Amino acid sequence: MKLKNRILFILLIIFMSIQNISYAIEPPPAQEEISGEAAILMENETGKVLYEKNAYKKMYPASTTKVMTALLALEKLDLDKKIAVPQDFPQVDGSSMYLLPGEEFTVNDLIRALLIHSSNDVAVLLAMEISGSVEEFVKLMNERAVEIGCTGTHYSNPHGLHDDNHYTTVYDMALISREAMKNETFRKIVAEPILILEPTEKTPEKRIYNNTNRFLWSNEPIVYKNQYIPIKYDAVDGIKTGFTLEAQKCLASTGIKNGIRMIAVVYKTTEYDVFRDSRRLLDYGFDNFKIVKVLSAMEELGKEAIKYSVQKNLKYAVTEDISYITPIDAEVSYDKKIELDELKLPIEKGQKVGKATITIGDDTKEYELVALDDVESIFTFKHLKELIMSKETNHIKRNILTGIIVFVILLIILRVIRSNIKRKRRKRRYKKLQ
Repeated sequence: MKLKNRILFILLIIFMSIQNISYAIEPPPAQEEISGEAAILMENETGKVLYEKNAYKKMYPASTTKVMTALLALEKLDLDKKIAVPQDFPQVDGSSMYLLPGEEFTVNDLIRALLIHSSNDVAVLLAMEISGSVEEFVKLMNERAVEIGCTGTHYSNPHGLHDDNHYTTVYDMALISREAMKNETFRKIVAEPILILEPTEKTPEKRIYNNTNRFLWSNEPIVYKNQYIPIKYDAVDGIKTGFTLEAQKCLASTGIKNGIRMIAVVYKTTEYDVFRDSRRLLDYGFDNFKIVKVLSAMEELGKEAIKYSVQKNLKYAVTEDISYITPIDAEVSYDKKIELDELKLPIEKGQKVGKATITIGDDTKEYELVALDDVESIFTFKHLKELIMSKETNHIKRNILTGIIVFVILLIILRVIRSNIKRKRRKRRYKKLQ
């Protein structure tokens, strides 16, 4: 019996050890744990998707649309430019700043009102300023979406008020958010918890608005991991909320923790669940993954022997940092395949010289290779002169090199003389024919 008990005890310890290993990394949220009809978690630097639920399903984006409107305004307009509200400015439904004809605002303040207060009338004013009309601006929105890589997005307006033909996917919204977060001004604005606009001649009181993204300021409680916690989450620094009856509550959010930026998008859920879902996704990313820099931009990746060159070798590198997101306890290795172009001397520093195919885990991508230094031919006057002048070159070699240079110069002179003689003969023949 004692032997059996020992065996059972050992088996119990082994079982408990296996259980502990299995849960070293928190499992991703189950689809039923995310109340939103569609959701996604993307790591910002690599664009790697870490969680998805109906990621490519057509959804109504509501006011998350304004991320695209703001991005285009930042790309097309001067932030200090003042825009006056036209006398015939149309009335716009929904959340608005109630712009009055004749009021003037800087582009910067309008974009802040667009993103912080979610002002629909500001979206229309910016669209008209950029493209002359809402219809023309919508074309620009759809073109920019395609440039970013969106395949399931179609815009019909700049604000997100419901239209059956105005839709996106949470994957596309993550791509758009990632693109917008590259812009320093955008990052600064979406992190502001409150907007205060000074009085105008038409509106004598200050306009004061809390950011619709309550991750930035609200102490209202939500139930998270079986306890009440405030909505406010210090790791979060953006991006944009949305709501219509058809879209319900939507949120594209981003935050940074442990040096990693995550982007979460949750569509079609309730007021408090949109923050609970989003935090669950963000924390899953923060707590379980790390970024590993595999290769650094302009750091020597390899070298190739180059015949008849002064430097003897071509050193090459990729032009951008290559990083990979991986579970915290995993090691990262990579495979590379180098394909150099047909190279001719001279080669200039920064010149494209080939491509590298890098495989990390299940990801394979091609990167441009460039020369790290100039590579010069040994058959140049500059190089021959340096050899002649070098202290390491003995008297005999110096005489030989000098003779080579003189010989080459004579050949060039002879070629020029022959060319001139031929030109003169052609001229004489031409005159005779006349």
